[in-house]
Amino acid sequence: METHIRKATVGDINDILVLNSLLFEEDREYDKTLDMTWTRKRGMKYFLDRITRRDKCALVAVNGIKIVGYLVGGLCDSASYRLSVVSAELENMLVLEDFRGKGVGKKLVEEFLSWCKTNNVANISVTASAVNNRGIKFYKSLGFKDYNLTLEMSTS
Repeated sequence: METHIRKATVGDINDILVLNSLLFEEDREYDKTLDMTWTRKRGMKYFLDRITRRDKCALVAVNGIKIVGYLVGGLCDSASYRLSVVSAELENMLVLEDFRGKGVGKKLVEEFLSWCKTNNVANISVTASAVNNRGIKFYKSLGFKDYNLTLEMSTS
């Protein structure tokens, strides 16, 4: 059965919240400071915002009747030190493990890129943990390139 991408609806919110919880579990490997209660406490408002606002984009990947992935992003302000251009951020996405390596993530990103083109976006950013080699390799395979490097240290 082929997976297709469509715009997320309010009716998809519970499936997206489940997938976002899985994303947090995976990302906890890279960032021990993640608030693991975020999805439960603030996820509903965050994702409803992404689904309903015109300057935001929420997509789901559907296989049969099952949502197997999601992507959210949207327009964002350019850094104050850069020329004012329309910018967007791919904020977060997850594809279930059984559907990875089958082009589902690529389809989600391509649909987001199409949304960006429609919205005259000049620059698109995505952030991945520096030790998330699999994620970084995926985004680079789609044309994303290193731009900024953020360094961080713990004082504890």
